[in-house]
Amino acid sequence: MLFEDNLAFLVLKILIIFAGTIAMMASTVNFKIIQRKAACMAVILGYAVFVVLSTFLIIYYFSYEHFLRVFILTISLPAVLLLRKISDEQFAKLVFTGATQILVSLYISATVTLINTALHGNELSDILLRLLCYLLAVLLDFRFVRHIWLDSVSMIKKGWGVLSLIPCAFIILAVTVALYPEHYAKRPLSAVTLYLLGAVIVAVYFSIGSYLSMQYRRVQSEQNREILELQLENIRRENADIEALEKQTKIIRHDLRHILSTVAALAESGDMQAVLDFAANTAELSEDIPKPRRYCSDPILDATLSGYLASAREADIELETSVSLPDVLPVDSSELSVCFANMLESAIRACMTLAEDERRMSVRCIHSPKLMFEVACPYHGKLSFDKKGLPKPPDGGFGSSFRSIASFCERHDAVYSFAADNGRLCIMVAL
Repeated sequence: MLFEDNLAFLVLKILIIFAGTIAMMASTVNFKIIQRKAACMAVILGYAVFVVLSTFLIIYYFSYEHFLRVFILTISLPAVLLLRKISDEQFAKLVFTGATQILVSLYISATVTLINTALHGNELSDILLRLLCYLLAVLLDFRFVRHIWLDSVSMIKKGWGVLSLIPCAFIILAVTVALYPEHYAKRPLSAVTLYLLGAVIVAVYFSIGSYLSMQYRRVQSEQNREILELQLENIRRENADIEALEKQTKIIRHDLRHILSTVAALAESGDMQAVLDFAANTAELSEDIPKPRRYCSDPILDATLSGYLASAREADIELETSVSLPDVLPVDSSELSVCFANMLESAIRACMTLAEDERRMSVRCIHSPKLMFEVACPYHGKLSFDKKGLPKPPDGGFGSSFRSIASFCERHDAVYSFAADNGRLCIMVAL
């Protein structure tokens, strides 16, 4: 039952579909509405008014089926463009996400229509069933899909252009199957074909999920490789220092016999001032011996800290360090190294956007009563925070590093904190 003669019902139904679809899109998109919340809400409300008016006019002057055949241009496309203005996502990824949610919304709406028709329901039952279905869809998206989606695709930057074509093509195909030559509710065979197409869509999205999972693991492996390369470079640097130390020690040990003979001769002559002067000059030789910088006994964590702090010094960042780490770490050193690396890398990258005289970073760590690691640095611009307390830099920045830190803390029941005050960002993790 389409109730095509009830114009008020049709407009209300479209408004519910519009609101539900926008809410579903919001569950898988990051918005930059913290500083401009009022302006963004005004834009969304204005667009809702446009949806109501355009829907009313098209149905009134043409027909409901005609509206369904053009809604992609009058509602869906403007919705994606609207999200582009108030979202932090790259456009191709936004098209893929938005089009996917529109496709899901099409099937929710079609299912509600078929169920209400099969039950011989009226307008009220259609509205209530539609509200219930969209409410459940939005709750499921925010409860389960959002976290998985944002975490899994946060580091994937390439390939979205091609992927975005898939849901767009499926939307056009679904609309064609459902509405030509007439509405699917009037043709049982078309309804069957529509759901067979749905099965194909599910299979394709399963393949897309496998591809995205593979890409996510590849990006993670690339990040881990970079961390390992930095650790390896620091180990090589330490080995070079140790070799230099061994060479210098051999020279001093070789000369020690001559030094002792000279001291004995001077002492025998009774010239104590000469003995003191010679001893002072000899002591200066030890100042040329390189002293390897070590932060903890664990080689992996020590290599990570040494490597990133060395990179900070090479970038002319003024460092204030106070690091005290236990011999026995509370978690696996490899995972802890990745967490520390993300914290240090975020601070270094923030400092690199500043003038050289403004680059400064403090690194503090204590191991009693709990292991706590804190990195603080200045930053330019404004930082907003999402519901999980993670910073959202205006340019997208290093959000993947922040999510990696949060993910580490969630796995190990640790506490994290991101605080921005007076142009200074402070990142803290406590285990």
